[in-house]
Amino acid sequence: MTSRKDDSNQDSEDAASLTDAKRISTLQEEKRRILVNIPLPHTELDQHGEPKKSYVTNKIRTSKYTLLTFIPKNLFEQFRKVANMYFLFLVVLQAFPLIGGDVSLFVGASPLLTIIAITAFKDAFEDWKRHTQDRSLNKSKTVILANWKNVNVPGGETHNKPLERMWSSVSSYLGSNNNKTTDNITSDSSFDSLVSQQVLQPKVGTAQWAESRWQDVRVGDIIQLKNNDQVPADIIILSTSEPDGLCYVETKELDGETNLKIRHCIPSTGSIITESDCERFTFYVQSEPPHPNLYSYTGVMHLFGKDINAGDQQADETTEGDRKIEPVSINNVLLRGCVVRNTEWVIGLVMFTGADTKIMLNAGDTPSKRSRIEIETNFHVTMNFIILFLLCFGSAIAGAIFYIQPDSSADVFEYSGNDAGGAFENGFLVFWTSLILFQNIVPISLYITIEMVKTVQAYFIYSDIDIYYPKLDYPCTPKTWNISDDLGQIEYIFSDKTGTLTQNVMEFKKCTINGVSYGLGETDAVRGAKLAESSSAAVEEDEIDLVAEKELMLQEMSKIFENKYISPNVTFIDSKLFQDLRAEGVQAKAIQDFFSALALCHTVLVEHPDESNPSRIDYKAQSPDEAALVGCARDMGFVFLERFQDTLTIELFGERRQFTLLNVLEFNSTRKRMSVIIRHPDGGIVLLCKGADSVIYERLENGKQAELRENTLRDLGVFANEGLRTLCIAYRTIPDDEYEVWAQKYAEAASSITDREEKIEQACEMIEQSLILLGGTAIEDRLQEGVPECIKTLSTAGIKIWVLTGDKIETAINIGFACNLLQKDMTLIVVTASDKQDTARQLNEALDKFFGPDAKPSDQDSKHALVIDGETLKYALDQSLKSLLLDLGKRCNSVVCCRVSPLQKAQVVALVKEGLNAMTLSIGDGANDVSMIQEANVGVGIVGEEGRQASMAADYAFAQFRFLDKLLLVHGRWSYFRIAEMISCFFYKNIVWTIAMFWYQVWAGFTAQYLYDYTYILLYNLVFTAFPVMFLGAFDQDVNVKTSLKYPQLYKRGIFQQDFTKSKFWLYVLDAVYQSAICFFIPWGLLLNGSSHANGLQNNGLSDLGTMVAGSVVATTNFYVGLNIMNWSWITFVVIGFSIMSFYVWVEFYSLWYIGFFRMDLILYTEIEFWLAVVLSVILSILPRYSVKYIHKTYWPSDTDIIREKLHHDIGRRA
Repeated sequence: MTSRKDDSNQDSEDAASLTDAKRISTLQEEKRRILVNIPLPHTELDQHGEPKKSYVTNKIRTSKYTLLTFIPKNLFEQFRKVANMYFLFLVVLQAFPLIGGDVSLFVGASPLLTIIAITAFKDAFEDWKRHTQDRSLNKSKTVILANWKNVNVPGGETHNKPLERMWSSVSSYLGSNNNKTTDNITSDSSFDSLVSQQVLQPKVGTAQWAESRWQDVRVGDIIQLKNNDQVPADIIILSTSEPDGLCYVETKELDGETNLKIRHCIPSTGSIITESDCERFTFYVQSEPPHPNLYSYTGVMHLFGKDINAGDQQADETTEGDRKIEPVSINNVLLRGCVVRNTEWVIGLVMFTGADTKIMLNAGDTPSKRSRIEIETNFHVTMNFIILFLLCFGSAIAGAIFYIQPDSSADVFEYSGNDAGGAFENGFLVFWTSLILFQNIVPISLYITIEMVKTVQAYFIYSDIDIYYPKLDYPCTPKTWNISDDLGQIEYIFSDKTGTLTQNVMEFKKCTINGVSYGLGETDAVRGAKLAESSSAAVEEDEIDLVAEKELMLQEMSKIFENKYISPNVTFIDSKLFQDLRAEGVQAKAIQDFFSALALCHTVLVEHPDESNPSRIDYKAQSPDEAALVGCARDMGFVFLERFQDTLTIELFGERRQFTLLNVLEFNSTRKRMSVIIRHPDGGIVLLCKGADSVIYERLENGKQAELRENTLRDLGVFANEGLRTLCIAYRTIPDDEYEVWAQKYAEAASSITDREEKIEQACEMIEQSLILLGGTAIEDRLQEGVPECIKTLSTAGIKIWVLTGDKIETAINIGFACNLLQKDMTLIVVTASDKQDTARQLNEALDKFFGPDAKPSDQDSKHALVIDGETLKYALDQSLKSLLLDLGKRCNSVVCCRVSPLQKAQVVALVKEGLNAMTLSIGDGANDVSMIQEANVGVGIVGEEGRQASMAADYAFAQFRFLDKLLLVHGRWSYFRIAEMISCFFYKNIVWTIAMFWYQVWAGFTAQYLYDYTYILLYNLVFTAFPVMFLGAFDQDVNVKTSLKYPQLYKRGIFQQDFTKSKFWLYVLDAVYQSAICFFIPWGLLLNGSSHANGLQNNGLSDLGTMVAGSVVATTNFYVGLNIMNWSWITFVVIGFSIMSFYVWVEFYSLWYIGFFRMDLILYTEIEFWLAVVLSVILSILPRYSVKYIHKTYWPSDTDIIREKLHHDIGRRA
């Protein structure tokens, strides 16, 4: 069984293996023992008679803050940012009158307080939502056994008293529940000897089921779950409503998988039904400590007394008199977050609560990611700090020089003496005062503005109807909001194949039985291979009429039997199969054995979706492969009907037959096979096995079926070349005595608490030998809709795509042609080596042949694609060969890595990301893709039909691969150039504002005198210039959606990082310095001599000059930002107009009530000099920038400029 689910679990198993190994090695020290109706030994009780060992409560808290910790913790996190610490330092400096002047401390701190308050409000709102979710979950209702002594916790009477609940909450908050004392714990041998003497005498008949809250559930409680109930803690299943002790569970909230899974109760406790049954059973569970591996659990249940055989239905436990040992595995456990389905009730014992449950242990955050622009912005900030230092240092030196000048104005205006004792002291004070004066050159509001803009961009992505998938009701969901601009710079995409490029909806297409191949029709891979051929004959459509062939097959089937269970969508078509069946020869017997094995060797669940039509059967399996195999057997007349306890019922050609299921040897990614052992209704024990061809062939009986093996392997090779997923089917007959011996060893292995998995594997190896080959299956996983077109578009955009798959080379190549990853004009470079030296040789030969100095011109000029298998990749990723692989890979347009493991996927991504310093994106759908998703700069998870493991760990999640083109070429490209231009404009406007104050210092004697009123400084970034740059960052467009997708080459600007460069930063700095000079000296020149009004007021004061300069700067910077906006609409006019007018409205309002500005409006607004200064400043400041843009777009236009011009002319012609 090639379980997609189990394949995807491999990375989780790999990730947890080291941790689990360490835990098992210390199991005796950390093991958990939970007792039921057995008193604790005195050595495990404290002086008050309560258990020494305590466990965490079931109350969870995913929030970061509480009412008491919010302010200190949030402030600590905010002031971890260097920028915030810098501005806090400036606020402290302003508290000193010598440096801060007459500016009040509150006014000086208001910008920082505003930013801190906005961020704190956002954090509080997000955390309030977490608190609400936690509170709702903690107060969810469940049913526990009350009026019963739970000896494992203090105050074990489960009455749910209010005082107990209050103490539980207080102790949880204080952290006392995290105390896990392990000293003086009774050893196993001495404990078992005490059990028979100290069996608790329960108050039989007093226990009853009672409703309780999740947060009150404790370790050792017995709980009852009903159908559709969510599991509140990790519990061991004691019994279920099903006669065979089965329980069906949905684990979607845990691992994202939507398929139902089967869990089993402990056989010896299967008879527990009522409250009195819970009081009567006496046992304890010896458990491993909590760990995060979702797919592993090891424990042992020790039962005592006469009731231990009451629910016994299996023989895989150890019995010693009135004592029995039962193994407990993950198949006997329900994990918190799962949902009980199709089961009336379940009774379970709580093993792990709260933070110890597996879902909480796996709730860690994905790796923190920062966008490239965010990282590169640090350079701009650093340069601004350097500019700030130079301004302050220069002012300090100049201030010291002015201080020692004789006959200066200071002799008159500073008659009482200077605060400084000398030139050095004066320069020292000027430095720190200038630091406050020029502080706005480092924009305090930049980071909060970026965060707000990226929130808007994330909302646009989420709201895009074009990347919404109605079938799953799932939009594109951004989970990491701060890397949207990285979507516009992706150079390499690393993609899984199954479930990512393909649908992960399997269709049984072909098979080989007894050396005879069956199945008609072409696959996507075959059609892709035809596209790769140059001859016209090769691209002809499949000449077989599948509709007519299907009708013929149904007619042949009806001659043998009537199949009322056949699906209307039959995927396997070949009338020859039923012709051979009617012949009643050796081949007919082989066909019956083959499809009977498919109908019996599985773990699927039967569903009847239409109650009015009992003949309609659907199969729910843990992998789509398995459902396809059983579904095909049904369509061919070998119908699996039901599983009841240990009985499998199938219908063969209309005749019902029942088989006894003895054992299921489950699939995992290490075994690569699964087996069932059944007892035939005619007698005899048979093992049925299915798995990968390499695994099955190793276990075939030696010296037999030589010709069949060769023919089957040949057919499987043909199937693989057609892009099909293949499996081998085999069986063996087991003598009863051999089975009995093996069953005992298997039971012992299953009962082991240490190294259980290894011992079970060894037992399986003993029985899965000397197999008889039946044949092989071939399943197609069809391409998703739009994949070829999407890959072609992305390739045209300059993005290189690497596919990392577990398929064979032949299958991967054909799929590559089918999805446009490989093209017929590409030269394929196939590297397959057996050792490190061979790998190095082949890599060097490929580089020399196709890219070396002696390479043929035709080879150098053509496109190349690299195909490498997992074994070779293992050697190529060695430290000594990494550079060769990277050098070859970067020269190829496409790369296909076959037979790769989850770890290798992450290593390949890291190789390119770190080796080439390139922006990478990984996309996948399964747990085996999580490592590469988290390794890449941007991780995208496909929300598949089967599971959502990858989407839960990804930065972005959507349902179809084809949505990737719009996410990158539209949203990503827009986000990149918007953020790049917004940050550049942000630094520009602050430099203009600050340097204008520096020019004034020449006439102020470098005394760090404020040019502007302080309210202007406060409102400049908050109101006067805030909205145009935010509008640019959130809404600007160079071209529309349709044009972005029509001309994907526009994306290359992001790959080459042409919109956010160091040279662009310095050009904006130079422009800002020039404009600051214009905005200062024009008002200064016009007001040099001043003028008088009839009312006696004059306009030659500092407030007048500062207002004129500030008004000029505000108008200039807003128009400048508008000049850089590409998409002008009425909203653009409103935003820029509002921003400019806000300054003049503020001056009008401010002059009405502030005495220092009394009637400033009457002085300035009625003067022609004021308005002339503003107009001249704007024109002379913008004119050079406008001229450069005009010349550049006219004579050296970019691709974007050409496309925009073309669109403009097209619109003009249509008009």
